[in-house]
Amino acid sequence: MQKVSKEYKASMKDSLRERAYIMISFGVVNQEAQAKAKVDSGEFAYFSNPDNLFNEGTDDVVYATLEENFTRVDGSMYFLPRNKPGAMFYNTGLVGKNLVSDGLYEVTINLHAAPTDFRGITINFGENYPTDFDFVTNTGQKVEFRGNDKAVFTTEEVLENVTTLTLVIHKMKNLRSRLRIYSFRFGYGLVYYNDSVMSSSLESYVSPIGADIPQIDFSVTLKNYDKYFNVDNPKSAINFLETGQEMDIYYGYQLPNSDEIEWVRGNHLLCSEWESDDYTATIRCQDVFRNMDTEYYKGLYAPNGKSYYDLAIEVLEAAGEKDYYVDPRLKKLYTKNPIPRVSCKEALQIIANACRCVLSQSRVGTIQIKSSFVPEAAASSNGETDYSHVAKILTDDTKDEYATLASNYTTADGTMFFLPRAASKRTLNTGFISEQQSDADGKFTANPMVTIVQEAACMYYGVKFVFGNALPSGMVIRTYNNNELVTEYEVEEEITKTLVILRDFDDFDTMKIEFTGTAEPYNRIVLNNFAFGDVTDFTMERQDMTSSPKAIKQELVKEVIVPCYSYQPGNAEESLVSEDITVKSGDVETFYVGEPSYNFRATLDESSSGVSITAWGNYYVTVKFSKTGTFRLEILGYRYKIVERYATKSLNSRGKSVKWANPLISDMAIATELAEWIGDYYTAGIEYEYDTRGNPEIDANDIVYQENEFHDGMKVNIYRHTINFDQAFSGKVTARRVSS
Repeated sequence: MQKVSKEYKASMKDSLRERAYIMISFGVVNQEAQAKAKVDSGEFAYFSNPDNLFNEGTDDVVYATLEENFTRVDGSMYFLPRNKPGAMFYNTGLVGKNLVSDGLYEVTINLHAAPTDFRGITINFGENYPTDFDFVTNTGQKVEFRGNDKAVFTTEEVLENVTTLTLVIHKMKNLRSRLRIYSFRFGYGLVYYNDSVMSSSLESYVSPIGADIPQIDFSVTLKNYDKYFNVDNPKSAINFLETGQEMDIYYGYQLPNSDEIEWVRGNHLLCSEWESDDYTATIRCQDVFRNMDTEYYKGLYAPNGKSYYDLAIEVLEAAGEKDYYVDPRLKKLYTKNPIPRVSCKEALQIIANACRCVLSQSRVGTIQIKSSFVPEAAASSNGETDYSHVAKILTDDTKDEYATLASNYTTADGTMFFLPRAASKRTLNTGFISEQQSDADGKFTANPMVTIVQEAACMYYGVKFVFGNALPSGMVIRTYNNNELVTEYEVEEEITKTLVILRDFDDFDTMKIEFTGTAEPYNRIVLNNFAFGDVTDFTMERQDMTSSPKAIKQELVKEVIVPCYSYQPGNAEESLVSEDITVKSGDVETFYVGEPSYNFRATLDESSSGVSITAWGNYYVTVKFSKTGTFRLEILGYRYKIVERYATKSLNSRGKSVKWANPLISDMAIATELAEWIGDYYTAGIEYEYDTRGNPEIDANDIVYQENEFHDGMKVNIYRHTINFDQAFSGKVTARRVSS
């Protein structure tokens, strides 16, 4: 669930909504040119760093130099180190050696590729930008720009058959100054709003138990102004789109009685295909997992165990991914078994499932492996009354409250209880009631504090408080990891009886909640329930649905069986690879085997000479040849014997049995926990499908309340969510009831 304002929430529930908006942006970037381009040698300052020009550079670090109207003394610039051997410099991009006023200044970029066409150039010059300059290509094509007034310069000019591109600077904004370039992009950004977007659809799917690879599909239909997107138009942007280019989607909603539009990020996706006719252009995008089809074959049995965290990092690096988050809890979970020969995305799915995590992509495009359950935690305080039970705030049940003489606290509606005189009889199910009581100003002599300690560090998006009849006036939330402060957040939201705070709380093992006052004087803090993780105050009401919900009763499940796999040595050496090959001395080849094997040896014509094993795993062998000719290659080794034990979770007296096979499970404790987790999923066994008015803030795998005339406070997991835009929002939900 994405964080939105109180006004947004209220207005989206109105029978008549305000206007909806959409904004999509994507960069038309020539990825080959971006990856291979280099700046030719030239007259650059000694602290210049042109090598990183084609990455996503910024102007965060600027050295103060003696140039016209350039240096500031507001603390934003850095002193320049002396030019001496071993000196280290920050990445400041390309900086010219000479002042532009001393003569023309040129920078030549070599694409190191075959002649290439690309549309548009985007350059971040920083605040001291050139005003007059030219682009000159190797073919003699010249494009002149005069009177530029932008620090980040963008053009849609088409440059053809380019192998080298020369930037010729004539004049700078400040005449006696150097040229600076912080980033250079072969392409430009396109942004489209309501007036250009005819319709769009964003469908997201995340399995709550990691049964499938997560999937996100987006399609947008644009008006084809002046045949701008026609494939036959040589200047059409569609000819310069490439598979894998990034697209950002945002949804907007106009707040009532205001001109303000509140924007919610939709997602960050990769373009996959596009098409156009004389009237429309359709662009389709998808999630990052769709392109992670590279096979992972380096699985290796670890007799001493290897953490699931290390396995996940190895797979992500093998897939070439750099933007990811892996739950640190996986550092304390181990397996001995090798990852099977599967695609990288399937390997991540297997790892996530074994650890009771969910694999997903965040709205900013980050790959995530996050726990899909709340680990064991304990609550304590710095002082509570004798009828308080701080440990019970972590249970999701209704709490009792005793009537007291606190200001404006006690109600006479039958919901409160008289406090027994004898302490031994004060046994009702209460939450946390602070020992400290506020003064006439609602302040404490010593602020009450509740501390939550988890068994393992985790990251959460959101916390939920349910208070009693007394509300705090202020709160400060601090999180720690290994006793080091991670986050300090003073609550800005209006404090209500049920308070949900949606924000990122990065990896922490301890959370301390300090209450700085009470809304009414002479009161105590009364906290009945606390939760983090799957927290929500959103209810999918009947008025939010545009169709009657279809309830689907799933087949009854009798039991869930999770195998635990033990790898044991094979009895006899076997021939795993046997074929005639023609090789040259120095050749290196890799061979793959279907079943996990070990202790390999290689022969040529039954002789061990002429071939050696240079690398191996349980599913592959890499050999190097030191002979030339045609030989009979044989690779011999032992196959592991795999023995199974079972962890079983019984659910019903009848029904089908679900065998949940995860090849990484090598520990019965982990198998038992997985069986319990999978069993909880199958316990409810009821799913719902319905159309909605559309809520862009909902994420796939969100747990929300759903209105039901037979079950008050029913929770469901929205595992498939569609948001459509056609000048207004609409949507579709597939959800599964969450067992109580």
